[in-house]
Amino acid sequence: MNFKTDPSKTITSALCLLSALLAAVSCSSQKEEESSLSGVSVDDSLASGDDLLLGLGAKFDDENAIFDDFSGGVDPSLWTIGDGAWGSGNGGVVPGNVSYTDDGVLILRGNGLYYSGSDISGVGTLKDGRNTGAALISKFRTRPGRYQIKMKVLPRLGSCTAFWTYANRSTESGINDNHEIDIELPGGKSTSVISFKNVLNTNYVTEQYNISEDVDVSSLREDSPASLNDGQFHVFGFDWYTDPEVIVYYVDGVVTAVNREFVPNMETRLWVGNWFPNNAGFVGQSNFETDYMYVDWIQYRPFLDQPYEAHDAAVTVSGASLSDYPSSPVSYPVVDKIANGDFEYLSSHSEDGYGWRYSTIGEAEGESDYSRGGDYGQNGSYGAEISGLGYLEQNIDSVYDGFRHSLSFQAKGKGGYAEVAFLGSYASNEIETVRIDLDSDEWKTYSKELTAPEGTYSMRLRFFASNHLIDIDNVSLVREAN
Repeated sequence: MNFKTDPSKTITSALCLLSALLAAVSCSSQKEEESSLSGVSVDDSLASGDDLLLGLGAKFDDENAIFDDFSGGVDPSLWTIGDGAWGSGNGGVVPGNVSYTDDGVLILRGNGLYYSGSDISGVGTLKDGRNTGAALISKFRTRPGRYQIKMKVLPRLGSCTAFWTYANRSTESGINDNHEIDIELPGGKSTSVISFKNVLNTNYVTEQYNISEDVDVSSLREDSPASLNDGQFHVFGFDWYTDPEVIVYYVDGVVTAVNREFVPNMETRLWVGNWFPNNAGFVGQSNFETDYMYVDWIQYRPFLDQPYEAHDAAVTVSGASLSDYPSSPVSYPVVDKIANGDFEYLSSHSEDGYGWRYSTIGEAEGESDYSRGGDYGQNGSYGAEISGLGYLEQNIDSVYDGFRHSLSFQAKGKGGYAEVAFLGSYASNEIETVRIDLDSDEWKTYSKELTAPEGTYSMRLRFFASNHLIDIDNVSLVREAN
């Protein structure tokens, strides 16, 4: 097994880690190989939630395995950092969105449609940094085997968190010979309710033939997470067999799908990252500013005696130069779920709310006003002012049962109020509302601890003038650990 860093990490300890996660075998028993090679049959009963074991009589080729825990950063001998784009309507994947922490966690940043910063530029059809993600592509080639990643998904709609193999070549018929296996989040496209309660498991042979399972993970067994963006690390993976042809997908050792059709057989490369499809029906719309995907480790263990077609799979995006690889660790970022809560984006984006939307109540048009600029915030900074029967609004997607947030903001003016609504799977379904009255003619800081009730899918924040005049600044919503 090839370890990138820290020679004190042995084969035994890595196998024990995998065993604990996927086969519930004790490291102290020293029987990991015996248990994980026990040769259970892969049949439909596995999809009901039984713990995953290695099946079909396969054995691991651990002399050619790869384990990377990103201690010391991104190893350029193992990974290409993507610096290119596929699809339209996005800014591609860029090296500026790749970083790592001093405890060896890879950070892959994603910037949604409300991004208004200046530190990132796009390389796709969007050049201003919006809808830019991050990706690593293996320099090593891979074949049938076990593929695993321990990660926290980027927890907002519109960004596709993905772990996939990809090999593509043209054919005489003109149809691309595309061999691909995907784990993608969020799911839900089969029900049109896009959420992190679901995961998509898809495999292709050619671009026309694929099978895709859209799986509600929370329904697999009683102790499954309610959603996969719960702020916890989860182990996602798949076992790819070619004799017989079958792919077994799983999350935290629980099988999510068993696919026997359109199983690739071509040597490939491994990809990981987040990107922004221009398709709201696939993963939703990226109505956020910035959020992050975290990767603790990646493991690839090829199988012995599983046939495959040798192929030097091309990396289909440009790669970063060595000077663009992250050179030193960073601190874990604090994520504000409110986009542009300080209103400073107004200095350079005067014609767009970049997260904020202003409306009036009923027939109040002409009786209400919304102003924004450099004199409405605290100490003369940028802020917003609302009068009459108007209200300012921002929605925060992908908030589920039990999620806890700390809301804070500064306001000046009496008579208005802030309202937080917890919404169900459709925005018209208000489950619960929380009201905060504004009671000071001077700038005052307001704060509230919020816990999402059962059935929540998103939150909506509104500031109402309520026939008064109020100023708003420095709005923040931070997710707390459950």
